[in-house]
Amino acid sequence: MKKIFTLIIVLLYSISCVYAVDFDTTIDESIRKNYNLTQNEEELPALPNVVPTDTPETEKPQSVKITATGKTYTLKGGTKIKLSSKSVISDRLRPGNKVTFYSVNGFQTKENTIIPSGTLFKGRVLDAHTPQITGNGGLIVITIDEMYFNGVKSQIEAKVSMANSKKVFFSNIKGKRMYWKNVVKVTKPGRKVFGSTQTASSAMSAIPILNIISFIPLVGGAVVYTANLICAPVIALFTKGGSISIPPNTLFEIKILEDTQIRG
Repeated sequence: MKKIFTLIIVLLYSISCVYAVDFDTTIDESIRKNYNLTQNEEELPALPNVVPTDTPETEKPQSVKITATGKTYTLKGGTKIKLSSKSVISDRLRPGNKVTFYSVNGFQTKENTIIPSGTLFKGRVLDAHTPQITGNGGLIVITIDEMYFNGVKSQIEAKVSMANSKKVFFSNIKGKRMYWKNVVKVTKPGRKVFGSTQTASSAMSAIPILNIISFIPLVGGAVVYTANLICAPVIALFTKGGSISIPPNTLFEIKILEDTQIRG
């Protein structure tokens, strides 16, 4: 009896739950209005493409392009341009090393276009050596072969005509040749000995007992000095000349060798 009563209660509870469900048929009504349910699946119209509006777009970086004018200008052969060096230029550089300059003043093209001051020039070392024996000084040979106008590189051909307010021939910047100066320097010991013997002979001549032999120191000093003079040219061959060390911001002058086309 107890089991029958329990079963009746369970059945009554289940029936009440079924009638309590409220079915939402609005979706079914929307489908029936827009689609023919008698059609096959293949014949149904495609679902509309919906672009989400809440998805942020990825920002793409803006690329900045620097473009030159694309024009061509002519630098006349013989044009002289004053430049300032940007590093130490010395005879310790090796062939192939790059050197950098900037124009000091503006200069003009054949088309009367002004190239402004601060224009970049680059060159390279063709030859270099440190001071050598025989009194030969250091050497550095530079050619200017690149010019940058409006950021565009152009090949040019120019030689150095002046460096540190001194004329330069064939682009050869040379250290002082010191041979003859070294010859004089080498004779310094002989002159010093000769001067000492002169003093000694003069002192001896003032003493009566030594007056008769006072010439001996002087003769000895003269022999030493003469030998020194004879040997000096040979000894000077083994001495070196002056070195080259040009500091930054030194004024140079270059000369364009022939009419040259530049872009910018």
